[in-house]
Amino acid sequence: MDLKDLERLFQKEGIGVMGIADGEGWVNLAIYSPPIITSEGTLVFGTTQRLTYKNLTENPRAMFMYVPQEDWNGVRIRLRLAKDETSGKWLEKWKERFHAMGYTSLAKEIRHALHFKVEEVRPLKERPFCKG
Repeated sequence: MDLKDLERLFQKEGIGVMGIADGEGWVNLAIYSPPIITSEGTLVFGTTQRLTYKNLTENPRAMFMYVPQEDWNGVRIRLRLAKDETSGKWLEKWKERFHAMGYTSLAKEIRHALHFKVEEVRPLKERPFCKG
C-alpha cells in the first residue's frame, strides 16, 4: 500500500487507534484522528501532552491502526517518531482541524505536531466478530 492508498483510506469515516509503550513496556492505547501525510511521506498527528506523548519521550516507536467503518479493511502502521514540533504550520493545521470537527476544547490542548516515519504497513482484513 503506497501513500496515495493511505490518503484515500484516511478520507473514509472510521476509527484510529494509536498504541505506544513506555520505557518499561506498558502499552497505552488512545483514539486518534487519521494523520496528515506530508509531501516527504511522513505521517503527522496532533497530540496533547498526556500519556501518549509521555510514552513517546521514553520510546519513539508506535503503532497506528485505522479501521474504516464501511468494510473493516483497514491498516496497521508501524511508526517511528522523526520530529516533534511545538509550533508552526503543522501544529496550526491540527488545531484548525479539531476546531472544524467541533472539538474546540481539545483543539486548545493540542501541543505537539508529531512527524512519524512509516516503517511498515500491514493490511487489516475484514473479520466479522460474530454472525447472527
